[in-house]
Amino acid sequence: MMASETKLKRKKVTPQEIRSRKCGGEKITLVTAYDYPFSKWADESGIDFIFVSDALSTVGLGRDNVYTVSIEEMVYHTKAVKRGINDSLLLVAMPFLSYSSKESALASAKVLIKEGGAAALEIEGGKETSVIIKALVNEGIPVVGHVGLTKKTAFSAGEYRIQGKNAEDIERIINDAIAVAAAGAFAIILECIPDRVAGIISEAIDIPTISFGAGPYCDGQALVTQDMLGMFDEFCPKFVRRYAEVGSLVRESFTLYREEVTGLAFPAQKHSINISDSELSIVAEAMGESIKPATKGKKGGNGTKQKDCDEDAYVKVIANAIRRRLETEKGEHLSI
Repeated sequence: MMASETKLKRKKVTPQEIRSRKCGGEKITLVTAYDYPFSKWADESGIDFIFVSDALSTVGLGRDNVYTVSIEEMVYHTKAVKRGINDSLLLVAMPFLSYSSKESALASAKVLIKEGGAAALEIEGGKETSVIIKALVNEGIPVVGHVGLTKKTAFSAGEYRIQGKNAEDIERIINDAIAVAAAGAFAIILECIPDRVAGIISEAIDIPTISFGAGPYCDGQALVTQDMLGMFDEFCPKFVRRYAEVGSLVRESFTLYREEVTGLAFPAQKHSINISDSELSIVAEAMGESIKPATKGKKGGNGTKQKDCDEDAYVKVIANAIRRRLETEKGEHLSI
């Protein structure tokens, strides 16, 4: 069965409403967006969180890592995403090294909220960032935490690795999640950790957990849009379900377009803006030309007639008159 394309009528999603779902509410949904069209479609589909993540750097800007995306770039794309949102909650990631101290965190947050229009901010890290989270929350800024696989763990390891595969890591991740919740985050993302570890955290803490590859036991699920729609071929995490193959569809469409243009099938007459012969006659007469209507045409796409400008009497006569005038003006200019 096809998913309904009807726009959902709903109330605006808020941090308070998200937090209330911890008590047996509807599962939370989160997808990424980096521009107006995708944020609009996600909002109309009833998605709870629309997340401008730092994956913008890779799937949006073509870089080979997420560490180099800047505050300015995040603001630019956040503005575009915000224009497509009516009801979803706009969550924005704080870039790598933009919150290394309370002061830098508050400065970065101010820019993302005031200039970008973020409704909430996502901060990665556990115990070490809990002080930063608390400082932002004390300023009235809604924060979503993020533990497990983070930019810091990936940067330190030199690669993206599943987290929480041994007892020591499990204990660390659990303590990180507890610290984030205690610092005042209203929700937390758990990324690339075993499903039962995520289940333990979800049962133990009092804020909603959102799974980015952390299994079904969380209070919500998250996916990168380019991954779930088959738009980013270079890498697809194991935990991603492909809901569409948009990349293949786009390539097929571009190929068909190129073939129709080179084969004179596009544009057909129905794709063109027409002008009456009588109006062109007035233009020709103003240039001292007269035209005897006599046009030919070539067969175009789908049996339609695609006119060749060189075989249209009106086009040919008027164009020739213009060329003669330009040549005359050119000669006069050279003689000066």
